[in-house]
Amino acid sequence: MGTAILIGMSENTWTWMLVGFELIAISGLWLVGARKWWGWALVLASSLPWFAYSIVFDKPGFTAMSLIYITTHVSNLYRWKRMDRADQPPATAGMIDTVSPDGTLVLSPSR
Repeated sequence: MGTAILIGMSENTWTWMLVGFELIAISGLWLVGARKWWGWALVLASSLPWFAYSIVFDKPGFTAMSLIYITTHVSNLYRWKRMDRADQPPATAGMIDTVSPDGTLVLSPSR
């Protein structure tokens, strides 16, 4: 049912729908600039309608372009998410106040 609706839409309607998805992509790129890994998820999500458009209207150039973009966005999402985890401080970060003379850690539960 959903596919029939997408196929039945005019190309003009599709182009306006794609403009909306590009606004999502721009928001995602803004988040990437703010170093948020999930910005890549928005960019990836906005690339999927372009792939559907290329299939519905038989545009092989758009299909190739979409697959390249989707591959790039998936790769960036994976790498940025992995980097985000690596940059996380350990769970005790900020809780250790001092090391006592005998070598034991003194934790601050108030932080």
